[in-house]
Amino acid sequence: MDTVEQHEHEFPKSEWPFSDPENVVAISTMQVFRQGFPILGVSHDYDGDWQVLCGTTSDAKDGIVVCLGCAYQKDKTIGELADLPLGWTAWRDYVGGPWEREQKTEEEDEG
Repeated sequence: MDTVEQHEHEFPKSEWPFSDPENVVAISTMQVFRQGFPILGVSHDYDGDWQVLCGTTSDAKDGIVVCLGCAYQKDKTIGELADLPLGWTAWRDYVGGPWEREQKTEEEDEG
């Protein structure tokens, strides 16, 4: 499991819902972290990586590495997915909307 350098977040440590550490790597996009797009998709890959995405781009040039703690700080409703098993993905239509979940095939996960 890859991590980024430990740093502070603006929520109490007792609030952290995930079993992974706050500084575990998460893949996101510039649209989410620099342009304020909402997190509408979360994936917990078979290799343990997390992805927190807006669903507007799959272009590698838009990708950025963040930590799961920063993603949670940005949108605490992703904490509802703390129990998302490896190889599963979740999506919703809008922030606050219900998450739908589905298991991915390993081929989908690699693509």
